[in-house]
Amino acid sequence: MHEMREVLALERQSGTASWIECFSSRSRVPKTRYRTLLGMGLHFLQQWTGINYFFYYGTTIFSTAHIKDPFLMQLILGAVNVATTFLAVYLVDRFGRRWPLILGAIWQAVWLMIFASIGTATSHSSPSSTYGVVMILSSCMFIASFAATWGPIAWVVMGETFALRTRAKQASLATAANWLGNFLIGFLTPHADRGLSYAFGFILASANLAAAAIVWMYLYESSLLSLESVDIMYSMHDIVPWESARWVPPGYVTRRERDEQHFRRLSIQEMVEMANKDASVKSDENAAQGSQV
Repeated sequence: MHEMREVLALERQSGTASWIECFSSRSRVPKTRYRTLLGMGLHFLQQWTGINYFFYYGTTIFSTAHIKDPFLMQLILGAVNVATTFLAVYLVDRFGRRWPLILGAIWQAVWLMIFASIGTATSHSSPSSTYGVVMILSSCMFIASFAATWGPIAWVVMGETFALRTRAKQASLATAANWLGNFLIGFLTPHADRGLSYAFGFILASANLAAAAIVWMYLYESSLLSLESVDIMYSMHDIVPWESARWVPPGYVTRRERDEQHFRRLSIQEMVEMANKDASVKSDENAAQGSQV
């Protein structure tokens, strides 16, 4: 109850940010512009993973691949999408946010390359049932990965990354970026299909690899953290994203277990100040060690 009262008090004090503040480097919220651009980038790339390349134009793509019933193929892809979405609940709880997104993007890139390679190699040759089966398998493996990782987890990340003061507007910007990516896929795919044919899959595979790199370099691990603890983590100056999974918020023994006495003694605002003080001390110690060397 003490923690809940502190959170509500902080929420009332934080107020509402302007649209300009979401891109400001002088905002009262730590790393506001960083988090805005990260959310927009992830949601734009969610569409450029290639999911709607299959769902919007799958029948056209598979008909040119000499698959007898492309509409049945679309039904199969939809069934795979629904079935594997439930796997995301396990993955996000067991492995957090970063690794499912990174490995999912790499997995998707691999199967897109296989799909594009076979499609490009056989586009001017006689149809082969073996090649058709591999292309169907590739698309199903891609859909399964997206449904279990980038489909739902990108939205989980958006809900956990933004601070109280700027959350509503940053979430709106991320959603707008998602729809922009969706529009570009829908608009460009017919032209890319005529000009590049299956080679367009290589571009989508590259987008997946770029998405994996962005998650690795910029996304902090928010698994098992409250929204307020996520805000504290982003305010720390000595944490890098690829080591953020090991960070434990002040007053916690692990991310699952907290020190009740600590929460009774300190307010959340005091914990933020204490965390920043600890980070400053560690930074000074590292600088001193570096100068001695």
